[in-house]
Amino acid sequence: MSAAVTIDNVVKDYGPVRVLHGLQLDIREGEFVSLLGPSGCGKSTLLYCVAGLEQISSGRILFDGRDMAALGSRERNIALVFQDYALYPHMTVRENIAFPLRRLKVDRKTIEGQVAWAAETLGLAALLERMPSDLSGGQRQRVAVGRAIVRNPAALLMDEPLSNLDAALRVHMRTEIKRLASDLGLTVLFVTHDQEEAMVMSDRIAVLSQGHLQQFAAPMDVYRNPANRFVAEFIGSPKMNLLPSPDRADILLGLRPHDLTPAGPQDGEDAFSLAGTIALIEPAGPQYFLDVLVGGQLVRATASEIDNLSNGSEVRLSAPAHRVYRFDVATGDAL
Repeated sequence: MSAAVTIDNVVKDYGPVRVLHGLQLDIREGEFVSLLGPSGCGKSTLLYCVAGLEQISSGRILFDGRDMAALGSRERNIALVFQDYALYPHMTVRENIAFPLRRLKVDRKTIEGQVAWAAETLGLAALLERMPSDLSGGQRQRVAVGRAIVRNPAALLMDEPLSNLDAALRVHMRTEIKRLASDLGLTVLFVTHDQEEAMVMSDRIAVLSQGHLQQFAAPMDVYRNPANRFVAEFIGSPKMNLLPSPDRADILLGLRPHDLTPAGPQDGEDAFSLAGTIALIEPAGPQYFLDVLVGGQLVRATASEIDNLSNGSEVRLSAPAHRVYRFDVATGDAL
């Protein structure tokens, strides 16, 4: 049975160094939450605190309202999936999946039933007698997930589990993991530095920077309504353009490249516009990226067609007024 997880004002210190600064997250039962941020932001540390592998310095971690402070990792009924799979090389796929239940001294019939269910769910039924060395990267990752779900954990914790896979397999596996979590109603905490991964898979995203929670919201809320400059720049590819305001020195303007396009007759009267010189046109499948020099600053825009555009030509760009973001220069907060 999945649990709701509450991270209540959690602080983590390593000696004099504070790595988590009073984090507050309320994760609903069956919710898929990504912990997203750059390397060193504290996302894996937080995951290990939830797992009980790290002791918090202050605050509380609760599963369904029950404080986990007195319980070790084995008593929390959580399952961990790591980046490196951590399979036992001397065990078959069947034995790897069954291992957590054997450690709990579950009876043989139940183990056989749970292993068969996990293998069927993950498409591993034909591979149960193979050794990990005989499997592809994607198959090994599925075995690691099978070992995690076989005992019906209260929460599934995943620490960058797709990082070692090639690009195509990574896309396939993130779909599989999201489908599995949804079908089984799993509460998932998923650590990643890949914002596209977080956007595609999550019900909500917790964006971290230097141990501080920057924003906790649904993917499109984080994308369209960033709480501050850090979130605005970190989420979105290509990253947001930041320009000085022509009217106020204490404000920065933010423009996402996908919102900034060559001006045309369809633009509204209140559209934001700027002029510059095209430095580079980059084909990108169904659209083009334009690198435009505007007042000595390189600005990135997009275009669906480039019939009248070329490197070195002048261009006027525009964006809808409601797609222009404003940030306080001093604090970085969205205005």
